Amino acid sequence: MTQTITKIESQKRRGRFNVYVDGAYAFPVSEEVLIKYRLFKGMEVDELLINQLKKADDVSKLHSRALDFLAHHLRTDHEVREKLAEITEDSNAIDSVIAQLRRQRLIDDRKYADSYVRTVVREAKNGPDWIRRHLKDKRVKADLIEASLVQYYPEATAIEIGAEVAQKQLSHHKHDSAKMAINKTKNLLMRRGFNFSLIDEIMNEVDTSELVVHDQEIINQLAEKYWRKYAKYDSYEQKQKTKQALYRKGFLIDDIEAVLAQLSES
Repeated sequence: MTQTITKIESQKRRGRFNVYVDGAYAFPVSEEVLIKYRLFKGMEVDELLINQLKKADDVSKLHSRALDFLAHHLRTDHEVREKLAEITEDSNAIDSVIAQLRRQRLIDDRKYADSYVRTVVREAKNGPDWIRRHLKDKRVKADLIEASLVQYYPEATAIEIGAEVAQKQLSHHKHDSAKMAINKTKNLLMRRGFNFSLIDEIMNEVDTSELVVHDQEIINQLAEKYWRKYAKYDSYEQKQKTKQALYRKGFLIDDIEAVLAQLSES
């Protein structure tokens, strides 16, 4: 049974229209649907077409919500799907919107990965594995991640950035033993996403000579501090507690024994 569109009127909301069939309000549509189906006053429609128009309008509204979500930030395919799933349970509508956004190049996981890698490199704080973890959480495919890293974060750049991070970190540990300062720096690099092989290369680029030179001065100062702290104990326990405290600071056992021998004689 066919019916006739008798009126199409604009809503207060821009780009939205109310459609009247046989003199009665029937359904709303977006401007996109209006143009796509070439709706006009006097056009004959049936129930099948009306249902198609309603479904097309649902997709159009979902597309508009997706555009709002994408307005200020790049998003991955997975992020957009999750957002749309909060709005509707219609997986077919979501698939249709995602396909449309891809055609419009409004979602592109490689583009997202490229942008994120460039940002991390520019900030010069984190390594490649940091990027891999972030993009994996965003459900970006591994091959896209690796392609972006190859293009925008080559190994030489990672070593350069890692060396800058390491040098700054070492400067915060001037009162630790060289071994302790270096271990703390390596741990930081690992947390920041530099893997073991990169860390070895990075530390080869870092100047640790100043720490090594000051090791003896530092151990002497700390040994005297702990020696006085544990002076209330008998000589054996005083020596053992001082040794343990220095060992926890990362000093080598031979250096600890040497400084304790000096303190015992004084």
